[in-house]
Amino acid sequence: MNFLGWIDHDARHEEEVLRALGAAKGHDARDELGLGTMRDSLADLLFPGLSTIQQRARYFFFVQWCCELASSHSDAGRILEKLREYEVTLIKSLSHLGEGEGVIGILSQEDLERMPSEIYWNGLLILGMREYRGNRQRWARHVIANRLSGRTDVFGDSGPKAQQASGFASDRPNPPAGFPSIVSLNFGLTHPEAEYLRKRLIDACVDQGGQGRRFNLFGAFTKYRRETSAAHAWDHPHIDKLPNEARELLLLAASFAKLMHGAVILYNVCVARKQIEDGLSSETLERHLHSLAEWTDELSPADVDLVRRRLPEFPEFGRLTRHRIDPKTITFVERWLDCCTAADQLANSVSANRLVSDREIYLKKDSGTSRIASKKARARWGGESGGMMDFRWAIAKRCLNDLAAAPDA
Repeated sequence: MNFLGWIDHDARHEEEVLRALGAAKGHDARDELGLGTMRDSLADLLFPGLSTIQQRARYFFFVQWCCELASSHSDAGRILEKLREYEVTLIKSLSHLGEGEGVIGILSQEDLERMPSEIYWNGLLILGMREYRGNRQRWARHVIANRLSGRTDVFGDSGPKAQQASGFASDRPNPPAGFPSIVSLNFGLTHPEAEYLRKRLIDACVDQGGQGRRFNLFGAFTKYRRETSAAHAWDHPHIDKLPNEARELLLLAASFAKLMHGAVILYNVCVARKQIEDGLSSETLERHLHSLAEWTDELSPADVDLVRRRLPEFPEFGRLTRHRIDPKTITFVERWLDCCTAADQLANSVSANRLVSDREIYLKKDSGTSRIASKKARARWGGESGGMMDFRWAIAKRCLNDLAAAPDA
């Protein structure tokens, strides 16, 4: 059984763990070669506040409104109970939209384990919509502590008046009447909601000092008031309108994704060859060799040069986003770049095949999940691992399209 826990006294460390967990879930998290910290560092800078398990933009408001409603209750335990009740009601109110529309928990309903508040919790902090640090348990205790202390932040004509401090920004648009129990509730943002969220996204930054804000893509991308079908962030119609540093980081991300996709394909080739040793057919190997040949034909020396030149900057990207990038990961990328200088020989290169195989064994052998080292692990393989990094573009695109669809957007 896997278990993760921490001592409940360090809110900042707790936020880092929760953010990392959120970033590590979803289709973009398949990380056979241990590149996740490099990928997530770039994603956090380019699209701060987003994670791969988020769904629709209006959930930022849904979660805040549910938390504010729950915060009026009598004690911390009751606040958390009511928060879950409101979120279950929210699920039921959205269920009429059907599957495939981004309704979190549409199948699980009241049995859902990860509620929307957990999924959007860190993003609300990064967007400045949540003002108190720490997890939901800490937040509930903070609400009660403020109430008991008789905090007086608002002054009226007759003197100070007690304020119901929810721990969230008070300037947000109001919820619709009856929220969350609304039969026709949907993900359509109102004009005030879209404008508010747009401003929050533009100003979002993963580091408290604000150094990473210069890499945020939302400033230019949210000005594109039409839906986009761009397959990758670097194909967005407004890429030429990005500030220089943001544009250069996005182009670095594009080159990094394209290059390291080749390493993942070669890894698939290595596993498929092992399967043939296990007595299986060569069909899977032939498919991956074909993919490797296509990747080789599209490989650009300019991408290799760009990643090689800017590779020393990755530890700093990790520092800004609180991801520790292991020097061994940097070394692996350096060696892969060397292999790419003779890309047409990768399929039969002993050094290249050994590089990706040894990397996977190093990462997984102790857990018994290495497909290179374990026949049992290979037997569970579906025939393909990984894919090209998208730096959470699928989530960002849906968010941007939700904004573009708002009235008078």
